[in-house]
Amino acid sequence: MKFQQVQHQFVAYLRSPQQNEKPADVDQERLDVYRELLFNNVSGFVSSAFPVLKSLYTEQVWEQRLQLFFAGYRCESPFFLSIAMSFLDFLQDHYEAQADDPVFMLELAHYEWLELELATRKGEAGLAVMDLKQQALQLSELASVQAYQYPVHKICVEFQPTEAEASFLLIHRNSDDEVKFIALNQLTTLLLQVLAQQPGLTLTELVEQLSPYVPQLDPTQLLSGAEQILLNFAEKGIVHAFQAG
Repeated sequence: MKFQQVQHQFVAYLRSPQQNEKPADVDQERLDVYRELLFNNVSGFVSSAFPVLKSLYTEQVWEQRLQLFFAGYRCESPFFLSIAMSFLDFLQDHYEAQADDPVFMLELAHYEWLELELATRKGEAGLAVMDLKQQALQLSELASVQAYQYPVHKICVEFQPTEAEASFLLIHRNSDDEVKFIALNQLTTLLLQVLAQQPGLTLTELVEQLSPYVPQLDPTQLLSGAEQILLNFAEKGIVHAFQAG
């Protein structure tokens, strides 16, 4: 048997010994040690990346989910963030939800992954806004606007909603490198989403983009409201003056 075939057989057995043949001429005790070390490393990374999700399961059930992930996991990068991203992909694309999984599982997993991603995201300090009414604007590279069906930022062992409750959040990394969230209303969410999708718009252009979505608001009111919202976020370092890439 070619070395590559032996290697594939060895790795397949480590991932899922119940479904794969034991490699010949390899001591069972040694195989068990290898598998335990690999599984513990991967499961430790995942549990650290998704602490709230983990807390909602018993140790046994959580380990069952991790065993399913481990059986199909393809290690393409040694970085912590890559393992967390792979687990999120597994839940979204390859995992069949069980009766004891919370209805908000995928959204909570995405929220926890995004917190980690923002904590490690590379981004340059933005230019300060000096004249909000005239300057082209952009959302910070260290911020993300999200809409969830459930209030993922509130979920814990004591609070596990079963009914949908729309939640609009701005998740960002502040000047102290702390990842924080800000709960938003729908209008503010729409304003920041437009800015995120079309960096370089001025205040007036942003309001023009928003107007069709809120016809009940007088243009003057909308302009004044948008100005106050953007000023607030500019002071927090979340809205910057536009820099062409």
